[in-house]
Amino acid sequence: MAVFRVAVLYIIFRYIHSIFDVHGHAAWLTSFLRTVSDRRAVWAERGVALAVYMSYLAGVCLVDALSAVMPVRFIADTLLLYLLTQLYHGKNGKRLLAALLIQGMNLFCETLAVYMLYDCRVDGVYGREMYYAIFLFMYVCERVMEKFCIKNIREDTSLKHWDLLIFLPGISAVMMFVMILSETENRLAGSAVSAGIICLNLIVFYICDDLVGAYIKLKESALVARQLESYSNQLNVVMRSEEKVRGLRHDLKHHLSEIQMMADRGKPQEIAEYVRNMQADLLNEGEHISSGNADIDSLMNLMLERAERELENVRCRVSVPEALDMPAFDWNIILGNLMENAIEAAGKSQERLLQVKIRYRKGMLFIEVRNSYSGELVKTEDWYQSTKAYDRTDESQVHGLGIRNVRRIVEKYDGSMEISDEDGLFEVRILMYVPVKEAP
Repeated sequence: MAVFRVAVLYIIFRYIHSIFDVHGHAAWLTSFLRTVSDRRAVWAERGVALAVYMSYLAGVCLVDALSAVMPVRFIADTLLLYLLTQLYHGKNGKRLLAALLIQGMNLFCETLAVYMLYDCRVDGVYGREMYYAIFLFMYVCERVMEKFCIKNIREDTSLKHWDLLIFLPGISAVMMFVMILSETENRLAGSAVSAGIICLNLIVFYICDDLVGAYIKLKESALVARQLESYSNQLNVVMRSEEKVRGLRHDLKHHLSEIQMMADRGKPQEIAEYVRNMQADLLNEGEHISSGNADIDSLMNLMLERAERELENVRCRVSVPEALDMPAFDWNIILGNLMENAIEAAGKSQERLLQVKIRYRKGMLFIEVRNSYSGELVKTEDWYQSTKAYDRTDESQVHGLGIRNVRRIVEKYDGSMEISDEDGLFEVRILMYVPVKEAP
C-alpha cells in the first residue's frame, strides 16, 4: 500500500506541474527564498518542495489508517491536496479546481479498475494485480489530460465562467459515490458508468482548454496589433521629421544669409530669436522621446501621444542604449500594459498625473511608472486586480495580458517588480538585467 501511495504521488506531481507554473512560487515561498543566498536558493527551493510533498504523503497515509469510509477519505485527501497546491502561485479557485480534478480522476480510475477486475479483490483488500491496474489507468488518464486537456490551464486567464469547471469533477465524484454506495454489483454497468464519467471529464476539459487557447491567442493578437500601431505611428513621426529636415536644407542658404546680415548689424538678440524660430519649426509634435531605441521610441511615442491628449501633467525621461537584447514583444507586454493602465487610472483622477522614467545603468534596466488615481484599489492576497470595466464579449476591448504577465516577463530577465500606492499615487518600479546586443 505504501509503494502504491508513492506511485500515486508521482501521478499527482505530474498533474501539478502540468497545471501550475512551477517557476511561479507562492508568496510565502518567494519571501523565504529571498532570505536565502543565491547559491543556496535552488537547494532551499527543492528542500521545501520535498518536505511539503512528504508531509502530504504522510497525511494521506494517516487518513487511510484512521478512516475506511471512501467519501471521508476523498474529502480529506482533497483538502490535503489543496494545501499542497499552496506551494505554487495561482488563484484559490485554480487550486481548488486542481485538487478536485486530480482526486476525481484518480477516484474514477480506481472505480473503473475495481469494476473491471472485481475478482482480484480478496477480503476487502486489493490484490497486487488491482494496484497495477489502478496505477495504469491513472497514468494513462494523466498523460491524456497533460497532452490534450490542460495545455493552457497554466495561464491565469480572465475567461468568463472558467471557474465553473470546479463543479465538473465535484459533481462527477458525487455521482460516483452514489453508484458505489448503492452497492451495484453489475460489473458491466459499473465499468460503463466509470469509463463514461472519465470520458466526459476529458472531453469537457479538452473543449474548455481549447477555448482558453483561443482566448490567449486573441490577447496576443491584440498585443501584436498594438505593436503594429506603434510602428506605424513611429513611421509617421520619422516621415514628418524627415520632411521638415528637407525643407530646412532647401532654405538653409536663405537662413544663413539672414543670420549673417544680423551678425553684421551686431544684433545678437535677433539672431537668438531667429534660431529659436528655426528650432520650433523643426520640432515634431508627435515625437515625444527620441532615445535611439526603435522599439521603445515607437511604443512610447504612441502611448505618450494618447497621454498628452487625455492628461494634464505628463513627464517622461528615457535614457537607454540603441540596441538592448530584448525583443519588441516583451517591451510591448511591459510598457504597453503599464502605460495603458496608468493613463486610464490617471484620466479618472483629479490630478491627471503621469510620470515615466526609463534608464539603463551597467547592465540594469530601471523602469518607474507613477500615476495619480482616485477611488479604492482592489487587492486580493498579494496582488492588485484590474478595475477596468469592459465587456468580455467585445474583442476590441481586450486589455493585453495584464500586470501578472508583466511580472512574468520581469522574472524572465531575473528582475524584480515592486508596486506601491500611497497618497493617491500608484507606482510600479521594475529592475531587470538586460544585456546590450553585441555588434555583428
